[in-house]
Amino acid sequence: MANTSMQIVSPTTLWAVRVRSVLGGLRRAPKIPSLVLLVFMIFAAFGQWIAPYSPVAVDMAASFSPPVWHEEGSADHLLGTDKLGRDILSRLIRGARVSLSLSLFVIGLGGGVGVVLGLISGYSGGKVDAVMQRGIEVILAMPTILVALVFVFAVGRSFESVILILSPFLAARFARIVRGETLSVRERDFVAIAKVIGTPTWMILLKHILPNVFNTIIVLATLEVGHLILLESSLSFLGVGVPPPQPAWGLMVADGREFLTSAYWITLFPGLCILAAVLSLNLFGDWLRDTLDPRRRQL
Repeated sequence: MANTSMQIVSPTTLWAVRVRSVLGGLRRAPKIPSLVLLVFMIFAAFGQWIAPYSPVAVDMAASFSPPVWHEEGSADHLLGTDKLGRDILSRLIRGARVSLSLSLFVIGLGGGVGVVLGLISGYSGGKVDAVMQRGIEVILAMPTILVALVFVFAVGRSFESVILILSPFLAARFARIVRGETLSVRERDFVAIAKVIGTPTWMILLKHILPNVFNTIIVLATLEVGHLILLESSLSFLGVGVPPPQPAWGLMVADGREFLTSAYWITLFPGLCILAAVLSLNLFGDWLRDTLDPRRRQL
């Protein structure tokens, strides 16, 4: 009886429970990852006012200036400059906007499409499910880097092209996982009751199934942001990601790879930012998964 009472909870109550679970658990969120993510979000939102210099301003007279703690370092450039005299700190701050905004665009486009496909595939079953899953398997079997190389040569290198490259792969991952969750939810009593009383399919998906797979979607989206930052950095490092002079972290790592022995800071600091962002997002995603776990939640 306890399980049945949980299954017939209204969609409005389910949404309210999820919000209360997250807000109530914020005090137990991992402190350091949360602080790191907060700093990066502030950089992304207000970087143009926080950065001491323009991230694309060239000053050849200050090229290869070391960080401030070196003997030759200067307080004018706390983390040093690159080969063109561009301030590393300013580029890191503005690079947060590039990496996070690109990830959010891909999550919004690819993740949104993937959720819709996963709901339709899992709920419909039969031939519809089989055809959609074969298409998803084809996408997941493709090597992302190789596809990116071909796509960039065909359409050119731009911020938008990176979004178009990554979105189908993300949509396939979302669709696969949401479909699995939907297969389980569609067998519950409240879905059967909704069918019996003639509820339209779109309303069943929106009001009955989506709230019950929402936990999985949120956790997956959080983890995928870190994965997308790492993937975008890899593409930029290989020269098929965000084009210069935009201060993407991966592009900054690529710019400094020739000077690892003489100007390590050009590569080190963007690499640390990538590490900190991905690790913090993974830890935060783990906490979020535990917080939204229905087995730990009491209605």
